[in-house]
Amino acid sequence: MSVEIEVDTTRKLVISHFIGECQATELLGISGLIRSHPDFDPGFSEIVDFSGVTAGDLSSAALQEHMKRDSIFSQTSLHVVVAPQAYIFGLARMAQVYAEKTRPNFAVVKSLKEAWEFLEQAGTV
Repeated sequence: MSVEIEVDTTRKLVISHFIGECQATELLGISGLIRSHPDFDPGFSEIVDFSGVTAGDLSSAALQEHMKRDSIFSQTSLHVVVAPQAYIFGLARMAQVYAEKTRPNFAVVKSLKEAWEFLEQAGTV
């Protein structure tokens, strides 16, 4: 599995692309990867893209642990999870509940197109 982090300073956006087999440990380590990127700014918003995930061991327990941690982003940042797979979409919706205090501006969509539309409607891109 790999995670590709893209920081778009023009759009003030971090995009994390999960590809292949997604392990819970990689999800739990994503904040460290993002924070270590030289262009990261906590005021940016984020897209977490699971479109390329083919398998893995993601669980509601791992998502709950991740979402209850303090966010590395500001409270005003938008968080959009792209989850076209039914299983991951369901987990992401559960994560949305867990994230009410740590990531109040959280959306789950099924495509990157929907993610961009959400961010455009919010006026962030």
